[in-house]
Amino acid sequence: MPTLKRHKSFLKDYAHAKLTDTQFEKLVSFLALLKEGKELPPESKDHTLKGNWKDFRECHLGGDVLLVYQKINDEIILARLATHSELFG
Repeated sequence: MPTLKRHKSFLKDYAHAKLTDTQFEKLVSFLALLKEGKELPPESKDHTLKGNWKDFRECHLGGDVLLVYQKINDEIILARLATHSELFG
């Protein structure tokens, strides 16, 4: 079973995030699925990123809030939690 690691940037983003109840519930649900090694539901629009973020994946929590994470062996590294414009300009 994969372990979750939180990058310093994710912790900072999470501390400042103003998630709605629905977004928070999706975050918890998606993290549970990732930890169980399961695929995320289609509503998450989970996909691989390109360019500087090519080794990362992104999923949508609703609105414009994104979770960026990376799978490395048996680790899931939570990298960022922010809006599209905050992440990609």
